[in-house]
Parts: sequence; C-alpha cells; structure tokens
Amino acid sequence: MGCWGITAFESDDGLDALSLIRHNLPEDGKLELEKIAEAMRQDEWSVPNVTDGLSHTGPMALAEIIVKFEDRDIGDLDYDEEWAAHDNKFSAVKSFTVTKESVQWLRDYLSDTLKYAKENAAFRAEHGNDEWDQRGGWREEKDWLGWQNHLSTLVDRMNALLASPESQMELIPLQEQTSGPIMGGQSI
Repeated sequence: MGCWGITAFESDDGLDALSLIRHNLPEDGKLELEKIAEAMRQDEWSVPNVTDGLSHTGPMALAEIIVKFEDRDIGDLDYDEEWAAHDNKFSAVKSFTVTKESVQWLRDYLSDTLKYAKENAAFRAEHGNDEWDQRGGWREEKDWLGWQNHLSTLVDRMNALLASPESQMELIPLQEQTSGPIMGGQSI
C-alpha cells in the first residue's frame, strides 16, 4: 500500500517500524531511547541509508513516538482489538529515558533525511521525466511540502530536547502525589 499521508504512522514502513519498537518494549516498563535506537540500527530495513532521503523511516516513527510521549498523547499507539491482545503496549511504559547522545543521533538522521530528500528531488527534477520527480516522489505538491514541514517540526522538537541542560531526560514526568478526599469529603 505504501503511504497514505505525511507522517510515519501513515505508511507501511512507519507501521512496520512501530511494530519493531512495540516488539522491543521492555517488560519492566522502562523504555530507553538508546536501546530502541540500537535495535532499529540492527534492522537495516528500519534505518535506511540517510542519503536515500526516504520519506518514511524507523527514525521518523521513533521521533513521532517521542513527540507523542512529550505531548501525553500515546492512546493511538496501542491496538485494542482482540488480535493484538498479547502485543506489548505503549500504555504500559512507566518511564521513557532519552540521552542527549541518542536524541542527537535521531535529530541528525531526520535533518540529513530532509536535506538529502530535497537534494535528490532537485536532481530528479533536473534529470527526470516525470513531474513526481520534482516533488520528491510525492503525488501532490501539498504532500511534498507538508512532509518537509512535518520533518522540520520533528527536528525542532529534537532540538528542544537537546537544549536541556540535562544529559539524560525523562519523558514521563513523575506524578506528584496528592491526597484525595477521605470520608466525609474532607481532604488530608
């Protein structure tokens, strides 16, 4: 089927990467970006050569997952259907730790992907014989531009993490313990 949108989650490649990540979710609920990135790098298909400038990759899916955790919007990462009952669940992740080094790798991969996609499109526009070549292989210009904007936004989100003074960051903040109401509606 290929892709039906600009995000990694709107492509077969992105959903395959999501499945790889889901398969590698730790049983203890303590997710580490560095370990997931390493599992992806071991699977050459998930992390294609950046100079190819491919539009939907494992690192793009991983960046989208990070953004979903930062925005506390992970509900659509898990399947609730019966066929997925035994799948690892993102909702079971209790901790998601990222290091500057792993975020830097991801940021650089995304930034380089965007750079090479533009360069490859310019080359194909000059030497190709199809108007799709002028749009990086996208059917419509709005999708080509939308994808570039989406990837730029992901790079910006990784840059924001890199701006942190910490060398290691937790994407799931610890919940402050609060006292709830007790009998009679009084709080303690």
